[in-house]
Amino acid sequence: MRLRLRGILLLAPWLAAVLLPRLGAQELTFFGGYLPEVSHERSSYDWQVDYRQDFSRYFAGSIAYINEGHLRGHHRDGTAGEAWARIPLDHDRLIIAVGAGGYAYFDTQPAPGGDTVDVHGTALIASLSATAYFSNRWYGEVMVNRILPDHDLNLTTFGAGLGFWFGRTTKPTPGKLGDAHDEQERVTANELTMFTGQSVVNTFLSQKAAAWAAEYRRGLIPHIDWTISGIHEGDPKIIRRSGGATQIWAVNTFFHDRVSVGAGIGPYVYIDHNNPSTTNQRIPAAVAPLFSLTCAYRFNDHLVARLVFDRVVSNYNRDSDIFLLGLGYRWGK
Repeated sequence: MRLRLRGILLLAPWLAAVLLPRLGAQELTFFGGYLPEVSHERSSYDWQVDYRQDFSRYFAGSIAYINEGHLRGHHRDGTAGEAWARIPLDHDRLIIAVGAGGYAYFDTQPAPGGDTVDVHGTALIASLSATAYFSNRWYGEVMVNRILPDHDLNLTTFGAGLGFWFGRTTKPTPGKLGDAHDEQERVTANELTMFTGQSVVNTFLSQKAAAWAAEYRRGLIPHIDWTISGIHEGDPKIIRRSGGATQIWAVNTFFHDRVSVGAGIGPYVYIDHNNPSTTNQRIPAAVAPLFSLTCAYRFNDHLVARLVFDRVVSNYNRDSDIFLLGLGYRWGK
């Protein structure tokens, strides 16, 4: 039940944003910030990536990845989905907004004996932001988040960021939100991509290894893709995991299908050669949820570059992040 709730918190606001593209303009913002000292924990950095869509002039929804830095006893990050009340000022060039929603987090904590545990949980999140547009598409934003889990560390994060407005018109104007979607509904063609990158195990040592993957992608309907992929997480010593995954993706495209973004969820069937069973040392297959984000740029009708961030959610304290960059080929319609 908790895993299902985390999946809903992870994808529901993003699904709403990409499946209702005609309602308003999409905004993508990158934040860097500060997490003050709290509850015997020293201060730390934090950073955030926020994707937001205005459903009306006074209401918006967002999905964000938040990394709360490295505290002594907590390495916590996760995905937040929020609803926002907006107050437009100065002909919509200054926006004050108040948001609230859910936060699905992954907290790496120390355990006795030098090991670590991956605590999965959900929390309430409340936010306050101010956005100032200083050019046709670029804007600056400051944000404060208050994260309130029931049985974990309550924190306040402060961030300042730079963002880009994807509306079809060149600047926000009062009463006109803009439309980021192209003139026609588009469905992803067949796409085969080869990736290379790095895996990072979520422990306090953050063991790393070279990783690779191969992915076949196909659009099912406008804004919905399906993928099947093979993933090799390399050998960071603490795990040696590889397997196959299939995912359903919510996607959206901008600038005449040149740029696309997406979020996916699905099962990852893997074998971990560093964690065999105790019975005759057999290595059984196991299944873990795989949550992913992607961004792609299409050079022409056939060639595409794609970034993918995967989060493997294990049940034996071996969560991992996989960062992949690939070159793909598209064909057909």
